[in-house]
Amino acid sequence: MDYKIEAIRVLLKEDCVLQRYFPLIRYKEALVQNLSANGFRTKSDCVVLSDEDLIAMGLPSGELAALFRSFLTLYDAKAGKFRDIENFAENEAEAAAFRELYLLPGVKAVRAKLYRDAGYGTLGRIASASPEQIIRDTSSFILQRGLDLKAPLPKEVRTHIAVAAALTVYAI
Repeated sequence: MDYKIEAIRVLLKEDCVLQRYFPLIRYKEALVQNLSANGFRTKSDCVVLSDEDLIAMGLPSGELAALFRSFLTLYDAKAGKFRDIENFAENEAEAAAFRELYLLPGVKAVRAKLYRDAGYGTLGRIASASPEQIIRDTSSFILQRGLDLKAPLPKEVRTHIAVAAALTVYAI
């Protein structure tokens, strides 16, 4: 998945990124500004930059440059993740929704079906919702249907919203 580098501002936050990436947060504004000023517009433009290039863009060390490159690919969906869609989807419309929702980290059949059935069948719908709204709606759906499922956790939802925004609002 590719996105405009401005999405880094949305993705690189304590409330939705793994703790090991926290050291990058303090450099994100300078990085986005410097990368943009130097003609780097997308994630794919940045993944290929060397340690030296990233240090010139505002990171203080090669270690943080390597961590930043790792962060850039953190939310890329692995191709194998999509293999089980045909086994779980009941029809082509559901399969299409699953293919979109599977782009979110950690989302597979059960979570994708819950999101879709609770009214969040597209990345755009997730990107435009609040975490509280998604948790409330999925919890209500689970309760109404008497399902043996758990609603997504707040950090999970915040991450899904950030990634959904990167893929919609900041789409290439």
